[in-house]
Amino acid sequence: MKQLRSILTLAGFFALMSASSLHAQEFLGQHSSNYAGINRATFNPSAIAGTRYRYHINLLSFNTTVNNRYFKYFRSDALFHPFRNAYAESDMYGKSKLTGTLTQGDNVNVLAELRTPSGYVGVGKNNWLVVGFQTRLRGFVQGSGVPSALFDAYKYRLDDGLTTASTGSFTNFTMNQHSFFETGLTVAAMPLRLDGLIRVKVGATIKRLSGARNVFLTIKNANYQVKPLNADEYVMELGNVSYEYGYTHPVQSFSLGSLFSSDYGSGTAIDLGATVEIGRIRQHAENQANYIARIGVALTDAGQISYPSTGKQYSGTLNKLTINQNQLIDIGNNSVKGLETILGTAKPATYASSTALPRTLNIDADVQLAKSFFVNATWIKPTNVGALPANLAQPQVFSLTPRFEGEDVEFTLPVTWWEGNSKPTIGFSVRFGPAYIGFSNFGGLVSKAVQPRGSLAYFGIQLWGLNDKKK
Repeated sequence: MKQLRSILTLAGFFALMSASSLHAQEFLGQHSSNYAGINRATFNPSAIAGTRYRYHINLLSFNTTVNNRYFKYFRSDALFHPFRNAYAESDMYGKSKLTGTLTQGDNVNVLAELRTPSGYVGVGKNNWLVVGFQTRLRGFVQGSGVPSALFDAYKYRLDDGLTTASTGSFTNFTMNQHSFFETGLTVAAMPLRLDGLIRVKVGATIKRLSGARNVFLTIKNANYQVKPLNADEYVMELGNVSYEYGYTHPVQSFSLGSLFSSDYGSGTAIDLGATVEIGRIRQHAENQANYIARIGVALTDAGQISYPSTGKQYSGTLNKLTINQNQLIDIGNNSVKGLETILGTAKPATYASSTALPRTLNIDADVQLAKSFFVNATWIKPTNVGALPANLAQPQVFSLTPRFEGEDVEFTLPVTWWEGNSKPTIGFSVRFGPAYIGFSNFGGLVSKAVQPRGSLAYFGIQLWGLNDKKK
């Protein structure tokens, strides 16, 4: 929790530095599966039309960023810090260090996504019409212009002997935390089916957004100096600081009524998609996906969340600001209060924000090279432009994924190129019956030599009912 709080506080910003990652990339590996059910609809809502399942239910699944510290310091709620911060004040400093860096450079992107019960039901012959619902909680911590000195101050702490003295300056450093809940209705149809030749699918999801909290800090310019305080500890001094920060809500208790309260943020969004499947393989198993090529195009997260003018915003300048390790931790725990205590409440104004979701264009091509063996190419391209905090960001992603899929077992090996990284990452996912697990960068978790060290990690449990296998 502290990590998000960290975002609200100068120290918190250090806390986020080690977690330069990316937006939810739709369960990489499983996102292309014909057995992903309702979880595939977030990538392309048309995908669930003509499905093998008569019904499909996602009981629970999550997707988050981790690094190899996870296996040493795992805690039960560490996965969920990006959205828990909106409602609680428990210490998240240690847990935030479990998140990993998926991208390199001066940007920070941390996520946690909890997919709560969701599902769909197919109607008519060959499930030509499918109606589904989706619910999920999403949390993001993002930053731009992150100086390496701030990144290292968090990553290595100021009191563990790994810190080195440094001086410099930076400009246009922004951190933003946003948490919200989605409730969606998905409708997909298959208007054209010519057996053995072509199948055409279309779909859309309408989403109601319930914003929990939006907080930002911008340091327009500052000088910094990291210097030793004593034999064991360093301090960081910031000089000539020009800042601005704001928040829609302080940390407060959560209730189900918060999801629909007018005191919080609200908005709408839409996902649109189309899929074409071409050809078939002779003597193929009737109960499995049978096409030679599948091409899908979708536009997702087209929408925004707006908050009422009940928030607070401050701006000002400071000649000097000194932070040691204890202050770094304390500020993170105190969330918004920390910003008000450390930076002050100069030039108060109301904060009524609107934030655009990370709208993306998702294109994938799936080729069946042999029975049950596929190769998928996916391109995820951001389409919204603008700076934080008004726009959530999305790095560009390209992945190639060999996949073996069956009714009861599946294995994928996604090779992914993230925008800003010099080398691709190699992950895997497996599904046995109702459960599945996956990573986008398994090598980064098990070897210190592999960079970046972070990985998306996800896990889920699902239920389903199959169509009659008879012709």
